[in-house]
Amino acid sequence: MQVWKVWSGAAVVTVALGLSIMLGACASSEGGAAPTPRVGPSPSAGGGGSSPSRAVEGGEIQVTIKNNTFPDEIRVKAGAKVVFVVTNRGDETHSFEFPDLGVYKEIDSGKTARIEWTVPDKKGKWDMGCFLTDPPGVHDRMEGTLIIE
Repeated sequence: MQVWKVWSGAAVVTVALGLSIMLGACASSEGGAAPTPRVGPSPSAGGGGSSPSRAVEGGEIQVTIKNNTFPDEIRVKAGAKVVFVVTNRGDETHSFEFPDLGVYKEIDSGKTARIEWTVPDKKGKWDMGCFLTDPPGVHDRMEGTLIIE
């Protein structure tokens, strides 16, 4: 009987650990924190991405948006020439915008837009996101921060 309790406790820990891993994977792929954008050369250029925590000094920045999901943060260097390659994986039209910096582009469901932009010499943090409101509910939590270094 004592052996059963020890095995039962180990089994509970094993099952709990397995459930934790599975739930973490589900949260990160569907409803968890917004993905960090992949930065660096585009996949078609054959290059790999650089660290998302470093400021991008130029080139393409791959961004995927979808219903209720938007990158938490994008870092760019002041004066850099960048191209945002924004893919809308949602089932509604979404916008990609930095309201205080004059960037605004609506992207239809399933489409990709290329937005060429020279980063202004305005170091700091700026709001970015999809600020559309119709239809209700699909644009919630679609905000992040653009950081210009």
